[in-house]
Amino acid sequence: MNKSTRKILLLVVVLMFIVTLAGCDVEHYEQSIDAEGGFAWMQWIVTKIAELTVGISRFAGDHYIVGLFTVTLLIRIVGWPIYSKSNAMSSNMQIAQPEMNRVQEKYRDKKDEASQRQLQQEMMQVYKKYNINPLGCLLPFLQMPIFVAMYQVVRRLPKTERFQDLDYNFFFLDFQGASPLDAGVAFSFADHWVNILLAAIVGTTMYFYQRYAMSKPEYLQNKKYDSAKQQQSQQTMKYMTYFMVIMLTSIAFTNIGIAVYWIIGNLFQFLQTYVNRKKNYKRHFENNNIT
Repeated sequence: MNKSTRKILLLVVVLMFIVTLAGCDVEHYEQSIDAEGGFAWMQWIVTKIAELTVGISRFAGDHYIVGLFTVTLLIRIVGWPIYSKSNAMSSNMQIAQPEMNRVQEKYRDKKDEASQRQLQQEMMQVYKKYNINPLGCLLPFLQMPIFVAMYQVVRRLPKTERFQDLDYNFFFLDFQGASPLDAGVAFSFADHWVNILLAAIVGTTMYFYQRYAMSKPEYLQNKKYDSAKQQQSQQTMKYMTYFMVIMLTSIAFTNIGIAVYWIIGNLFQFLQTYVNRKKNYKRHFENNNIT
């Protein structure tokens, strides 16, 4: 199985994981926070995040936008250590790539058991040298329950009867507005231009963030080792990026709250990636005694 195929399978697994965590019941998203259904432990997380959002909103004069904005940032900040660790490991992988390529090239035509065992040992030595944990790619999954719960809160909180006294309007945003895809709702640009605008912002911020996140910093670029396989892998990642942008833009179009939530998250991810790149850049030059 080549690297491109593995990445595609990883994307499929991630999407299946999200659906599973969501309770495998899309209709549950259209119900109130108090509605029964979904996984018990997942519903508990949803309820607690909803209560925190409502509490902050009430503290800010019952303005829902304040609670949504604050909790989104809090969740991103809490998840920063995991993101930072994952980002540093990705950077270490890029630094170690030339040595990993040399080891793989050394054993390219040696398929016997002894050679393959030696290959694994030398690869583990490279991992140890650059502080790479092969299981580090699983770190982002630790955040998934919280992100999925927040997604449910944003969709379901405005539909919850006991929280109807909150102010769900903010300038031209109506977080209780009907979705353009709801039954009996006729789509028109005049009525749903806000959905279109916010969805476009979601798609734009997601696209440029993915481009920024996927681009290698100059000090990690090593064209000597940019093999045809790596170029193919990069092309596959581009297609995956397009797919993710289209999918998230489509979902954002259906719900103003989700769109605002993702816009805040995308902008914060820009900040996270920028700060972590600065830290990794400084660490790289310190470790290599480069001035």
